[in-house]
Amino acid sequence: METITITEYLARKGITYRESGGELVTHCVFGECDKDSRPNEGHLYFNPQTSQYHCKKCDAQGNIVTLCKHLGDDLTEIRPDGGTITPVPHQKKAKAVNVQLTPEYVASLHKALPDHIRDYLRKRGIPDGVIDQQQIGWGDFYGRSWITIPITNAEGVYALLKLRKDPEDTNNANKMMVYPKGAQHEIYGWEMLKGNVSDLVICEGEFDRLVLLANGIPAVTSTGGAATFKDEWAPHFLKAERVYVCFDRDEAGKNGATKVLTKFLDLDHENVFCLDLPDMGDGRKDVTDYFTVHGGDVDAFIRLARRVTKAEVSDRIVRIERPYKPTTFEEWHDIIANNFPELTFPAEICLSILTQILIHEIANPFALVLVGVPSGGKTICINFFDAIDELTYATDKFTPASFVTNASNVKREQLAELDLLPRIKHKAFLVRDLATLFSKRDDDLNECLGILTRVLDGEGLSTDTGIHGRRNLSGSYLFMMIAASTPLPTRIWKMMGSLGSRLFFYSMQSREKDVDELVAQLKSTAFKEKERACRNATRNLLYTIWDAHKEGIVWNRDADSDETVAVIARCAKLLAKLRGVISVWKEKKHDDGEIDFDYTPPVIENPDRISMLFYNLCRGHAVAVGRQQISQDDLKLIVELAIDSAPTTRAELFRELVAYGGVMTTSQIEKRLDCSKPTALKEMRTLEALGVCTLKELKTGQAGQPENQITLNEDFSWFFSDECRRIRGVEHIPLRDTLSDLVD
Repeated sequence: METITITEYLARKGITYRESGGELVTHCVFGECDKDSRPNEGHLYFNPQTSQYHCKKCDAQGNIVTLCKHLGDDLTEIRPDGGTITPVPHQKKAKAVNVQLTPEYVASLHKALPDHIRDYLRKRGIPDGVIDQQQIGWGDFYGRSWITIPITNAEGVYALLKLRKDPEDTNNANKMMVYPKGAQHEIYGWEMLKGNVSDLVICEGEFDRLVLLANGIPAVTSTGGAATFKDEWAPHFLKAERVYVCFDRDEAGKNGATKVLTKFLDLDHENVFCLDLPDMGDGRKDVTDYFTVHGGDVDAFIRLARRVTKAEVSDRIVRIERPYKPTTFEEWHDIIANNFPELTFPAEICLSILTQILIHEIANPFALVLVGVPSGGKTICINFFDAIDELTYATDKFTPASFVTNASNVKREQLAELDLLPRIKHKAFLVRDLATLFSKRDDDLNECLGILTRVLDGEGLSTDTGIHGRRNLSGSYLFMMIAASTPLPTRIWKMMGSLGSRLFFYSMQSREKDVDELVAQLKSTAFKEKERACRNATRNLLYTIWDAHKEGIVWNRDADSDETVAVIARCAKLLAKLRGVISVWKEKKHDDGEIDFDYTPPVIENPDRISMLFYNLCRGHAVAVGRQQISQDDLKLIVELAIDSAPTTRAELFRELVAYGGVMTTSQIEKRLDCSKPTALKEMRTLEALGVCTLKELKTGQAGQPENQITLNEDFSWFFSDECRRIRGVEHIPLRDTLSDLVD
């Protein structure tokens, strides 16, 4: 049988396609294979020479004749001499002719609604009043007749038609479609969200919504079904005093309802309810079945509602099902220590960051940057936690703009696929090189740090751009961040201080190995084998911990001792002071060598946030080692981070002060920091201005060599106490240089 080309037939049917590798590719017309596919993605392939087709997803195969029959056309449609049908000239690429969805066009579709379809809708529990109000219509699309449901967008403009198959068309394999193809999913019922409403039900499907409206129940639904509910939709529902979610009684409905409920609870909506439909038998599973077949009424329907809490629907605790080797903290610790002894402590910090996710009440991300010279071990440490897809997400490079993308070369409806925030939610975000971010120009860096600071509040991110307008990913976006960087320049510390830094730092302080150590390293087990052993141990330990806490952890704060919590408070107060923002400069130099300094009023953050984050880190460490209360064994982490998270020179000077028992002179600081006297004096005056130390002049009896002395304030004397030394594992305080040794 001679036929027209498949290209001509697709053009007549309004089926758009793209060319790829000499084939024509479009969305499958035989089922719902491409229901959730992107507009330029399809799985139905046509050979333009033979007119044969093959769906790579549902395996439908045939040729133009079988396609013609499937679409309900007479075979004369595809004959070159089909009488009234004039063949369309061959085109390189066919385009469907879209009808503009105006109010007049929607009204014409409603007017065309035949009586037998009205009868069908009535039997489904949708009366004439609702049919007319919602302008349910009838029209021909994609070569078939469909029931049309007009859908508006948030601005009230018609955006698409949801098409439902003619119940008498037994040859139509598609239960539903949308027009135009590729239309963005919307909320059906945006008008319900324009003002405040007491009760609002979110159901699954347009017909279910119409049934609820018929029963006087305010309702909306997503045109994408149970699996589609966009993050940016959720804040609109805060206007409803009570939100009810009622999806179909099947696995897809249950999973979809959980996702929607979670979005509202993440926004701290106080009244969120789930409506669980009863077992109605005989495959009945939706709202329509409940009211039309099961005999349900409004009062009974509302009584099905139950209040939902965060603990019930939280998806933050991943279920570990794959086989793994049960591993204890001690076994993991030994494996790390035997292979990379210098990385044992930083790996322990990283582990304690990740395990915070298990504690339900923790809502603040913890971000740590491992700082060290190249080849200092920071990347190896991060690699221990890589390739654990359920718990971590790793990247070699990123920009804060990727959290919520506004790429100009991407269509708005495809942006959500690129957003980073949803991909790292409830995971540890591993960044192997943050130095590229810190090397940006000041203006760009300031913008990047501003975004990073906001995201590290754990409340998502909203952006407004001239390209895509408003993109809103607000709500609970808990994640942990572990990154690596080379040492930071001074300007970075100043910029972070001005924005209110959310980053903590740990200095790797790797030492230079001697020749014998390098020889032994080269002759020992291959480096990558050591790293692989540590990665496997880390994966097994994390799986063991997660499997032991399948429902997460509800923390009992009352069980944590006041003495232990007091150390956390001291560390928070210290870091708040040490990373205060201040500018100190030389005012003038006297004839006797004395230098006067002046400074701006310091800006010092309140220690509240730091103390909470330090408390969370201690709790994470307790969970890692198998406890659910903190103890002194958890405190070393925060003592070291409290010092290392300050600007580099201040951190070095504070460590020296502690080693010297809280008192140092100008000459001692010059020697220990290997700096000039003006630099030493400047750093001493900085700590005095920040309220960490007191500064006084010493009378040495030697003209021209004025000597000053700083003493740690009483608030911070604990840091050179025996208790602090025990926590840090420091056995003794080094002997102090005498003043005469230094001024000789």
